[in-house]
Amino acid sequence: MKTMIRVSLLAITAFALAACQPAANTNTNSNTNTNTAPKAAAPTADSLMAQDTKAWDAYKNKDGAFFSNYLDDKFVSWENGKRGGKAEAVKGISEHKCDFKSHTLSDPKITMVGADAAVLTYKATVDATCVDDKGKSEKLPSTVTVASVFVRSGDTWKAAYHNEVAVMEAPKPAEGANSNKPAASKEAAGADKKEVPAPAPPKAEKPASNSPAANTASANSNASAPSGSSDALTDAIMAVEKKGWESWMKQDAKALEETTSKDVVFVDAAGKATFGQAEVIKEWTNGQCKVSSVNVSDGKASMINADVAILTYKGTAVGTCGDMKLEPLWGTTVAIKEGNSWKAVYIFETPMMEKK
Repeated sequence: MKTMIRVSLLAITAFALAACQPAANTNTNSNTNTNTAPKAAAPTADSLMAQDTKAWDAYKNKDGAFFSNYLDDKFVSWENGKRGGKAEAVKGISEHKCDFKSHTLSDPKITMVGADAAVLTYKATVDATCVDDKGKSEKLPSTVTVASVFVRSGDTWKAAYHNEVAVMEAPKPAEGANSNKPAASKEAAGADKKEVPAPAPPKAEKPASNSPAANTASANSNASAPSGSSDALTDAIMAVEKKGWESWMKQDAKALEETTSKDVVFVDAAGKATFGQAEVIKEWTNGQCKVSSVNVSDGKASMINADVAILTYKGTAVGTCGDMKLEPLWGTTVAIKEGNSWKAVYIFETPMMEKK
């Protein structure tokens, strides 16, 4: 959802040349690198968690100014089928109607996406209530799985995406009919594995958009998509996405390997996170789902750096997982360009919420 600090060959060359010059000329190259822009150090799970902790605090306080600097200009929000950018997110954060009594963040894990992007996955336990547009007070899901995508920006790391999905607890079904997920970026359309009869959380629970940063963007669908979007880019990554879904439907592990990165992470619509290509494909091909057709639509992709893009889309599958009917879902795929091919490195799904 890899990072190495590059040693400057220029600096090494300058040092070697300086060593060969007469003493009188030793100052000639002394300022060779003085104008080099500072570069952020490689991140760790703890360092990114420290950043997101500040974001949660700022969100609680409706501190839009904090997020104006915290969010990258190419920031993407994706809330129940509405895609927005940085301006919408900052506005939504400044105007939210939520009362946070407490929030606790835990279990951070980092996934590098090339040298200049990283995804932080963690759990958040929240005690908060929000008021909707009709004045109705609603309790937020108490436990959510969170994904924040960061990109290197000069001497810091900025947020380029943030989303949350409620962790659904339910009694285990007879043989754990829970490990099926849709392919390269989808979780069997929602009602998958987690033994959740209906993938969507109870009506009264809002998707975790009322949390820090991101999805509060009360944006208006694709019209608000951040700049940098490209139809050619969308088509290329959607082709990979569709292949992934079809390969999941056919239980084709080899094809799934071709659409995913070795470090792929999959967060399904019930909040379960699975790490690593082998484990993810094992879940997708465990035979628990019987699917007759799949469809991936409403895709929109945008670049967040030179070789990483974020795709948002709607995923639908006709069939069942165990005794549960599959439902449509909203998906996000962080894709990386490996050679000439795009591959999914981080997949995040949320159930479709009933519109009120």
